[in-house]
Amino acid sequence: MRNNVSTRSIFFVLLFFLFSCKGQNNPECLIKLKEKLSPKVNAENKIGEVINLKEDTQCFDWDSLLIMMPISLNEEAEKELGMKLPIGDDFTWESDNTSMFLFVKNKKVVYSMLQKATVDRETYDAAQSIKAYYFLNLLNSYGKGKYYVIIPKEKAVFETYPMVYHDKNGKEMSNPKFGLGVKIKGN
Repeated sequence: MRNNVSTRSIFFVLLFFLFSCKGQNNPECLIKLKEKLSPKVNAENKIGEVINLKEDTQCFDWDSLLIMMPISLNEEAEKELGMKLPIGDDFTWESDNTSMFLFVKNKKVVYSMLQKATVDRETYDAAQSIKAYYFLNLLNSYGKGKYYVIIPKEKAVFETYPMVYHDKNGKEMSNPKFGLGVKIKGN
């Protein structure tokens, strides 16, 4: 009887480890990806820097990248896109510059990641330079003005460019120290 209990215990422990590791959502390559895309303080921004999600995201199998504003994750978007989206988290208070990255395989989301392009005001005021990428600009350029953009994996290679702002007089100005736009490389 005692051997039976030991065998069962070992079996359940092995099952626990098998399923708890399988559900892990932060393998080393995803940690590197999140670190690369998150805003950083006092890091130089490089115009023309290449962000290669096609090559750098090998943690899971995916065929396209869906980028949208987190607030757009709703039933209407599910219906339009024809896929189940990770609805449920409250993104009401997210910045307008925040992007939701949805890695998709065969019209199923296999991984989702929030990409913040801004830091809190206190950090912003104290920093000389903030490295940040604005992926939502892709919605107007590559996404043809929709609230989402679907990028095939083979085109998920991005290049940074300086953001252009306008002062109160309408004069164009750029400040790459506080963020870079991202475009599909080659477009």
